[in-house]
Amino acid sequence: MIPIPESVKVQRNHNDEKWLLKKSEAWLTKDERKKGLHASDFLDLRRAFWRTVDPQPLSDREIGVFLPGKILHAFVLGAAGDDGLVNLGVSDAGSRYSDDLGIWYSPDWDKTDIAEFKTSRAFQEPKTLEDLDIYVEQVLIYLACEKKTKAKIWVLYLNLRDKETRRTTPSFRCFEVEISPEDLERTREFIKVGKADFDQAIETQDWKHLDLCREWLCGAKNCTWYARCQPEGRYGTPEFDKA
Repeated sequence: MIPIPESVKVQRNHNDEKWLLKKSEAWLTKDERKKGLHASDFLDLRRAFWRTVDPQPLSDREIGVFLPGKILHAFVLGAAGDDGLVNLGVSDAGSRYSDDLGIWYSPDWDKTDIAEFKTSRAFQEPKTLEDLDIYVEQVLIYLACEKKTKAKIWVLYLNLRDKETRRTTPSFRCFEVEISPEDLERTREFIKVGKADFDQAIETQDWKHLDLCREWLCGAKNCTWYARCQPEGRYGTPEFDKA
C-alpha cells in the first residue's frame, strides 16, 4: 500500500459534476427521436401524451440511470455480434416503422431471433411472470409489429445477491417468450386501439381517457407533469402528493 501523506487534500468538485452531467445528457439525446408513437410509449400512454405535448429535459436522476444502461447495451450487444466489435453509437438494431400498427419500434437484437436486452439493479432474480411484466410487454409489441410468436429477453442483473455468501455479483438471466397466434392477433388489436386513443388525446388535448401510469412512475417527485395531469384517485392524496 502507498502511504498517503498528510499534505494530500481531497474535496468534492461540483463544477466537474455539472459538466459531466451536461456532456452525458448531450450524448444520450444526440440522436433525434423519430416523430410519432414508439413501442416504449405503449408501456404508459398517459406519460407518452405529456412527453409529446410538453417535452422536458432529462433529470439528473434519469441521466444517471440511462447512461450506464445505454453503454452496457452497446457493449453487450456488440460483444455478442459476429465481429465482436463495440460501437457506443449503436445500442439496438435500428428503428423500424410498422405501417399497419402506425408505431415505431427498435428491438435490441434481431439476428434470427428477436431479443430485448435490459439491465436491472434488482437484488433478486425474477421468480414469476409478474417480475418480468414490463419487459414482456415491450417484447410483445415487437412481436406484434413483426408478426412473430417467439422472442427472447436478456437481463444483466448488476446487483444479483448470492443467497449463501450474501455478496452481489453482476449476472445474466435469459428468458424465452412465446405467444399463441390467437393472442398475438389480440395484442395487435389492442395496440391499434391504444394508438387511436392516443391520437384522439393529442387531437383533443384530453388525456383523461388514457390509462393511469404505473404507480412507481406517478407522484409529485416522480413525474414532471403530475400537477398538470392530476391523475384520478391519486392527485390530492398524501401517498402521491409526497411520492
